[in-house]
Amino acid sequence: MMLFHLIKKDFLIVKKYVLIMLVTAVLIPPFMLWRTPEYTGILGFMLSVIFCVFMLVQYVTLKEYQFPKAATLLCATPFSRKMIVLSKYIFCIAIYVACCIIYAIETLVVPGLGTIDATLFLLMLLVTSVFIGIYLPVQYKLGYAKTKFVFAVVIMASPFILPQLMKMENVNLKFLSMYSPLIVYTSVFLFSLLFLIVSVILSMKFYSDTDLA
Repeated sequence: MMLFHLIKKDFLIVKKYVLIMLVTAVLIPPFMLWRTPEYTGILGFMLSVIFCVFMLVQYVTLKEYQFPKAATLLCATPFSRKMIVLSKYIFCIAIYVACCIIYAIETLVVPGLGTIDATLFLLMLLVTSVFIGIYLPVQYKLGYAKTKFVFAVVIMASPFILPQLMKMENVNLKFLSMYSPLIVYTSVFLFSLLFLIVSVILSMKFYSDTDLA
């Protein structure tokens, strides 16, 4: 219950931007389908997740940086630092899930986006896990001031880097067809979960060592 209140707190902080992010998640897939039809809606879905997750988590972190006394007061309550860190990860995953739901609905409405594919959702879960799994521990270790430019780089570079990666001939996932779909799905999910667990542990350690005075 306490964890729920922490997650709710983050959503309340970004409530002014939730509608913007929902519109972004809706518009990016069809826009990228128009610009790069050879990738159907895959590229648009990936970009929408990256944009939404990073923009919202970055705004939460910005507000916490602008009001450092709030973090001190929060830690003085029954909310532990570990719970505060864990809530941030759940917040990010909740945004990812929302993007998946939006995209799933879009595939039923927008011709050309393709069909709902569990492989795509799991692949994006892996990408999201790696992104936040690296970004959040680094941010807790170095602080917002030293990592804020990472956000700008990710947002600006993603529309250019992702299409190039998808065009690379050596990026070929067809070999996965040799294995049972259940094995592939389970492996991707477990790896994503393991990556997040390790990241959460590191973030908790870094935040526990942070001086909030």
